[in-house]
Amino acid sequence: MAKVLRRPTDLEDFLKRSAAFSTPEAAAMWKAFVPRPSDVIITTFPKSGTTWMQQIAHTLRTGGDMSFDEITSVVPWLEIAHSMGIDLDAPHAAEPRVFKSHLAADEIPVGARYVCAVRHPADVLKSYYNFMSGWFFEHGSVSIEDYAQATFFNAEGSDNYWHHFVSWWNRRGDEDVVLLCYEDMQAAPETAIRRIAEHCGIDLTPELLQLTLKHSSHAFMKQHASQFDENATKTALDEICGLPPGGESSKVGHQAPALKALPPAMLEQIEQAWRDQVTGRTGIANYADFRAALAR
Repeated sequence: MAKVLRRPTDLEDFLKRSAAFSTPEAAAMWKAFVPRPSDVIITTFPKSGTTWMQQIAHTLRTGGDMSFDEITSVVPWLEIAHSMGIDLDAPHAAEPRVFKSHLAADEIPVGARYVCAVRHPADVLKSYYNFMSGWFFEHGSVSIEDYAQATFFNAEGSDNYWHHFVSWWNRRGDEDVVLLCYEDMQAAPETAIRRIAEHCGIDLTPELLQLTLKHSSHAFMKQHASQFDENATKTALDEICGLPPGGESSKVGHQAPALKALPPAMLEQIEQAWRDQVTGRTGIANYADFRAALAR
């Protein structure tokens, strides 16, 4: 009799399954990857506009191609490519080649051009929890408090939000890096598209700008949600992590501002983590100061 797969219903099982997310073979592939100087790697912390920027970059380089099954098939995820049967050295639909990653600057393969967006840590945490709920654990079976302590506040390396932020902040002035603020991208998407196009070496005509604004809009991506929900990634990872198919999490959607939705004690813990892990290394007191500094 075939084994019946079930989604985790407690923190311990969730952590055990999620630990299998990145296999040794997948890690060996991205660590051996040698980018071309023309390659572009979108390297955000999870839930910070990665899929949005994948769509912006792919639209810019193809003039609006929507023939792909799912965005990760045309903008591969470095850390999971092996698990999805994707050759990182394979040709892309158009130039430049564009990849996705969640690696910090001290782990990313060197030699490419990098586009990084930073989002308020409270919104990242809330969005990350919502995304994993219904996929890596049953809805309501793991509290956001337990999830945050186990996966957000005690993470290390590239999985640590504050480390990821500092690593890319320190490279903000490098010619091969563009650092963007997620909230500012929302407020002024045209400015963000112009900066990404310039960094990718793409001639941005007025027509291409308008097309990219349309194809990267929330309404358009929601209309084509199945092409942005990481269904191909989930299929590969479900098997690796022993999860049943049919996870319910979604990539395109709005959520209530985390500053109003999260418990006050958790918001204070986020602020304290920023002071402990960011301020002393950058002089930036909080996220609002980061936005102000980036705008200068």
